[in-house]
Amino acid sequence: MNTTINKNDNIVVETTNEDAMREPLLMVQPVAVTVAVDTDLEDSLRARPLEVSYADTSGVDNSNATMVVEIEIDESDWDHGEVQPKACRDCVWGFLFLLQFVGVTGLAVLGIRNAIKHGSEWLPSSDDDDNGSDGSQDDNYNRRIIWFAAALLGTVLIVPSVLLNLLLGAFSSMLIQISLVISPLSFFITFIVSLVTINCPVAFFSLLMSIMGVYYATSVWHKVPFATANLKIALASIRDNCGLWILAYAVTLKSCVWSFLWCSAVLEMTVFSPGWVYACVPADNDDGIPSSDDLCVMSTRGKCIALGMILSFFWTSEVVKNIFHTTIAGVVGTWWFAPEEARSTRSNGLFGCCGCTPAIYDSYVRSSFHSLGSIAFGSLLVGILKVFQLIVRCGRTQREQQRRLRGIQGTDFVFCLLQFFVDHLERLMEYINVWAFVYVGLYGYDYWTAGKQVGALFKTRGWEVIINDNLVHGSLSLMSLFISMVTGVIGLLLGFFLLGSVEAVQASVMGFLLGGMVCQILFGVVISAVNTVMVCFADSPNQLRANGHDPEHFRELIEAYRKAYPNECGF
Repeated sequence: MNTTINKNDNIVVETTNEDAMREPLLMVQPVAVTVAVDTDLEDSLRARPLEVSYADTSGVDNSNATMVVEIEIDESDWDHGEVQPKACRDCVWGFLFLLQFVGVTGLAVLGIRNAIKHGSEWLPSSDDDDNGSDGSQDDNYNRRIIWFAAALLGTVLIVPSVLLNLLLGAFSSMLIQISLVISPLSFFITFIVSLVTINCPVAFFSLLMSIMGVYYATSVWHKVPFATANLKIALASIRDNCGLWILAYAVTLKSCVWSFLWCSAVLEMTVFSPGWVYACVPADNDDGIPSSDDLCVMSTRGKCIALGMILSFFWTSEVVKNIFHTTIAGVVGTWWFAPEEARSTRSNGLFGCCGCTPAIYDSYVRSSFHSLGSIAFGSLLVGILKVFQLIVRCGRTQREQQRRLRGIQGTDFVFCLLQFFVDHLERLMEYINVWAFVYVGLYGYDYWTAGKQVGALFKTRGWEVIINDNLVHGSLSLMSLFISMVTGVIGLLLGFFLLGSVEAVQASVMGFLLGGMVCQILFGVVISAVNTVMVCFADSPNQLRANGHDPEHFRELIEAYRKAYPNECGF
């Protein structure tokens, strides 16, 4: 590598020859190439890396040899995040979360025990089971159902992962562009169909949405390379820590277990211990013994318990999800700043074979223990808003039923306004949590400090508009639809050969839905990684070049950033 430094413009010129480095040093004699560097300040600020091929007299193929012009980004005046010492933060909220979790789990244990105790009363009797040839046919059919379920489950677990790794990285730019085109195109097709069928309202709405889609696509088309560069870097960090895919499935299993425990707790209070939530008025019986004719209504205490259980469900679900996202932020941050700890190729033992790295373990421990209080606090805010949203929607539904009987009431507008306010407040809170939890995972700040730090970071860089772009989300949605269609076709084939032509359609629908669910799980890893790359790039872009990463990542990211945001770019 030959390096030339222009002191006037602070531009570093590097000449690399990867093929030549494989030969003995004495056998490679590259011919020097004179490169003219423009000294104009404006041109140097807008300089782009150049690629110049050069000949080699030793006969070695140097077609891949390039000369890269890079700009040294001055970070001396930047306020960087600082790694916090290991300590539990926001402990009060963490303690409250654990307290409610233990309470619900205790009720779930009682519910499971009572369900097992009374299970024989609910199971169908086997007295009417047929023997002989019909029984053997049923056994054969049940065996085929088991084989179908196992084959379909293996398909929806393997196929999305394989297609994601093969297609998303190679065709990420094309997928983003297609996602921008497909929305206005679909609305335009709807407009044509509605116009032919003389459905004027739908035609007008479709035409309006198509025009808006075209306007949005043309306004963000130049930002596609920047979104692609972020996505490629995020995928590179995931490939070095492919144990995150396993963690994604484990978190999904944890969410299913929590849903089962919560349902068991509800079963205990509503079926086996109804006195907790119901107040029963006994019917007029001569013997005074309660019967099934008793009138039971939900008591005030029961309504409070119901709201608490709903809040507990949303709160714990958000905590499980956000621990996972915070863990990914910590792993990607470690890969950005200290890549030697976040590469599975350098890990030994069983965990190294499955793609796990010390960064995954350390980040998961930090998120689950030290930052549990911070995550619980942010998740509680979202959980409360979800409960309010549920209450408002139920109230609005009840008001609509009354409106059919009494006519339009003034409260209809109030409920509509409340739903609009709560829905948007919930989205805003989740949006704030996305970036706050990234900072929690990166540096270990408490919740409020992390939110203020990441907000100040983007404001200082002038990047408020950048984090509002959802180009990556659109490409992932398109990819999810494609993978779901593939798994649906596979489910159709499996159902046709194992179950029969009648059940094949149902098997196809099941494969489509399961494929979409798995995509949501896997794409959660990608989206969290992309968000973390954005924060790391805003905090310290030079670390991507200085820590032994592929220099192509840094070059593509800088070029795409300048092209996408020329006014916000400060280098």
